[in-house]
Amino acid sequence: MIAPALLLALLTSPGPSSALTPPDELVYALADDIDSLDPHWAYDAVSYLPINQVYENLIDFEGASTHEFEPTLASLVPTTSNSLLSKDGLSVAFPIRKGVRFHDGSTMTPEDVKYSLMRFMLLDRDTGPSQLLLKPLTGRSSARLADGRPDPDAFREADRAVSVEAGAVVLRLKKPFVPLLSVLAQFAPVVSKSFVAAHGGWDGTLEGLDGHQNPAREASTLFARADGTGPFRLSSWDRAKRSLALERHAGYWGEPAGLPKVRILSVEDSRPRRRLLWHGNCDIAVVERRYLPQFQPRQDVVLLEDLPSMEAHNVLFLNQAVRAGPSAHLGSGRLDGAGVPPDFFADLDTRRGFREAFDYARFIREGYQGKAQRAHGPIPPSVFGWVETPPPAASAARAEQFLRRAHQGLLWEKGFLLTVAWTKGRSDRRLACKILKEAMAAIQPRFKVRCLELTAPELLAAFKDGRLSAFIYRWALDYPDPHNAVEPFLHSAGVFASKLGYSNPRADRFIEEAASEPDPARRKELYFELQALAGIDVPYIFTVDAYNLLAHRKDIEGWIYNPIEPLGRLHRVTKRR
Repeated sequence: MIAPALLLALLTSPGPSSALTPPDELVYALADDIDSLDPHWAYDAVSYLPINQVYENLIDFEGASTHEFEPTLASLVPTTSNSLLSKDGLSVAFPIRKGVRFHDGSTMTPEDVKYSLMRFMLLDRDTGPSQLLLKPLTGRSSARLADGRPDPDAFREADRAVSVEAGAVVLRLKKPFVPLLSVLAQFAPVVSKSFVAAHGGWDGTLEGLDGHQNPAREASTLFARADGTGPFRLSSWDRAKRSLALERHAGYWGEPAGLPKVRILSVEDSRPRRRLLWHGNCDIAVVERRYLPQFQPRQDVVLLEDLPSMEAHNVLFLNQAVRAGPSAHLGSGRLDGAGVPPDFFADLDTRRGFREAFDYARFIREGYQGKAQRAHGPIPPSVFGWVETPPPAASAARAEQFLRRAHQGLLWEKGFLLTVAWTKGRSDRRLACKILKEAMAAIQPRFKVRCLELTAPELLAAFKDGRLSAFIYRWALDYPDPHNAVEPFLHSAGVFASKLGYSNPRADRFIEEAASEPDPARRKELYFELQALAGIDVPYIFTVDAYNLLAHRKDIEGWIYNPIEPLGRLHRVTKRR
């Protein structure tokens, strides 16, 4: 449970209660849209809120801990002391819990677990999560050939890496991978092989894999349907009304869900989200710190403040190699004051100039009410390996020096029109773009920034397509280990670096060494080096490290906050009425 010191009761009269949500239903108001319900395709925190209620992993984090585990669909957590984890770190066995049923009534088997791990690795959609397991188990970053067809060798290696032995699922790694259990506590939820196949999905064979890899979002088999083993089952998803409903799974193998129903709403604007909470039309709501002064105090609402965060928060992503071809994001496509060329950010002086120009102090003051600090790099303060030494203060004068040199002086002479995208409903990202726009115009009036509002799915699709020059987004860690903070940003095969044109062989080498290094002191040294590289190369602008913030009605009980799952699991949540 949240420590009492983290709870700030908002003290005034409660107001009307006639619109309170039903006592048997939890209503949760989010700021972003759900992208997909397919647990092996989705790769965003919002989608994983419903996914984590419907599906289960082999193991889970224990309560609020980010380093202790408890068994879920496995009956034991592998350790070297129980011999399920080999001393060399190259094999790990998971005895599979018996008597577990999917929501359709069928029995889960170890073969379903193997199939789920294989599907997670082999679905291999662009910028998706497959490599989180594919690389440790097979050494590969992709399961597809250059022409997009299935790679038979990748299938065979994955098949050898995951085996069913005497009621257990055994994983064999190419080399030790320190964060493996953390990955498995977050990803590759178990799905029903027969359910997926019955709905036209992959049948588990090499021959049947063709046509199922790298699917479009809505073409993935489980995009809008579900059959998990979790405490809740999917009731409905009305995408037009942006409302998803869950209901208690009556045949759940463990302790039943505390509430019979859950409804998840997507409400981009913070004002209607606040009104929903004030008037009792929702029970939990995401709250932006920028609008806390407008959050009218109430006796029946509790604010959870200063919650530790595990994310690279509101990063300015810089694309060094925008995909060739017509794009509204490039304007003229040239350095002529009416657009930017595809390689605009391939110039190091340009990137350094943008970093120096951004007004971090203003962003912290106006966007976070002072409850943030300038980011030191991709690793957040709550994660092992964070560098305590802050970066040098930004300077408009240094920004001008860099920008005068950029693109052999042509940037200063001609100017630019740069489109920076941000996600609709996120006022903090809108503010970040405004600050950048005003800072650039103050340095040189010919430097023009256009702020473009996109929904989260639109922004993710445009990023995947490689046509965004710059955008403001976050990276919520997939699992609580520094590898997952640096690899996506700095490894040439990482989800961001591979799409945005960043590559440094030294960074690749350090990342791979650190992931296999059992000595914590040596790992820390390597992560310090990687963050120094990020400061030298400036492939991204890391703006601030902030704290999470959430509000709920006072009658909510059983809420457990874990920073690796900031939106929470709802299994044990109840209402006191």
